[in-house]
Amino acid sequence: MLPLYRLELGYLNEWIARAHRKPLVIRGARQVGKSTLVRLFAKEQQLDLIELDFEQKPENADLFNSKDPTIILALLSVKLGKDIDPKRTLLFLDEIQKTPSIIACLRYFYEQMPTLPVICAGSLLDLALADINFSIPVGRIDYLYLGPMSFQAFLLAFGKKQLLDFIKNYKLSDILPLSLHQSLLDLLKIYYIVGGLPESVARYVATSSFIESERTKQALLQAYQEDFSKYASRSRQQHMRLLFHKIPRMLGEKFKYSNVSREEKSTTIKEALDSLSLARIITQVNHTDANGLPLGAEVNEKYFKIYFLDVGLGSSVLDLNILSFPIDQDLVLVNSGKISEQFIAQHLLHFRSLNESPALYYWHREVRSASAEIDFVVAFGGKVIPIEVKAGTSGSLKSLHYFLRDKDLNWGVRFCSQRPSVSSEQVTLSTGECRSYQLLSLPLYLVEELARFLSEVMI
Repeated sequence: MLPLYRLELGYLNEWIARAHRKPLVIRGARQVGKSTLVRLFAKEQQLDLIELDFEQKPENADLFNSKDPTIILALLSVKLGKDIDPKRTLLFLDEIQKTPSIIACLRYFYEQMPTLPVICAGSLLDLALADINFSIPVGRIDYLYLGPMSFQAFLLAFGKKQLLDFIKNYKLSDILPLSLHQSLLDLLKIYYIVGGLPESVARYVATSSFIESERTKQALLQAYQEDFSKYASRSRQQHMRLLFHKIPRMLGEKFKYSNVSREEKSTTIKEALDSLSLARIITQVNHTDANGLPLGAEVNEKYFKIYFLDVGLGSSVLDLNILSFPIDQDLVLVNSGKISEQFIAQHLLHFRSLNESPALYYWHREVRSASAEIDFVVAFGGKVIPIEVKAGTSGSLKSLHYFLRDKDLNWGVRFCSQRPSVSSEQVTLSTGECRSYQLLSLPLYLVEELARFLSEVMI
């Protein structure tokens, strides 16, 4: 079994050690490895795993009709034909979107039987929660948001532990040898193609074959589309399939309904868009004015960009393969840099704590002959941090200069294919005054270390 989830396993180890542990609900798209994660966790903790899959056996939901966890466990014991020790058992309720009412009874496990670890998961859970007619037990449930495997998890699965350890311990004051830098860029190109969905990664690791990985991804793409029938009408399914294939070609662009279809009403496309968002197949990155924190307080939902679930799936839809990434070509130049933006977006989505709902923002200014756009904006250390994805050191930073000047900020971040650096740059204010700011420039493969590097340089 691949060592896929080091970061998430660490979070679960922290969760189970809490004195006042709450039932945990894992949220994420289908095929990101929620069930595998729980099984790995139970094995690591040496817990007796009781796993109920309500998609396979929805009739088991009637075992949870009681408000008394003691009665529920007694019924489970009879059903399974085994004794259950709450102190040595992990109860895993999978695919609970089929029976979302079970979520309401989680409060009773928290209040009456906190010694029993309870984990729930559901691939289409957010869609189910949007339609429920009962209240969620707020304050009595913890959440873990799971996305595709990160690049660092990919390195671990690929047997590159030494490179991973190097990344985790690298400091900006250290020398990064060009040969190691190039090795990491080459591995990043492989990740762009294979992606972060565990089944695709496992297939590539086992065979070293991009063809086998591609077959797996094509099956996953088909499975996602087959899921549409589980939560959408026939007409909406058609619009969802249209969006499913269009969105990878619109990565990093301001979303326009007319670019999807000039025949369909925008409200119809929006309904399909919302369904894909709730299924976590796509992510909507909203515009924020970014005048301060929290960034979400100044969101304008009329303006947004869309990113796909996974960079590998996006490459498949765009018909990109390893031949699309020549050794001597800058990564952000491939497909107009859209794939690199996708890579950065899906990693920045989890820039916050794993128990916080993923969210990401961008900024733009649309003025004739003076438009500007910042690819992503994040919050760190009580400050607004603008992030650009650029081609090497020659990419224009005009928008970044404007943003820093307009918001009176002194730190910016650029992701590119160059080795790390911190430099002092100049920006000219509208008054003609020159002001310096600090630019943290990082290679794309170091995106998961962004918070650590910001802590290092912003002291």
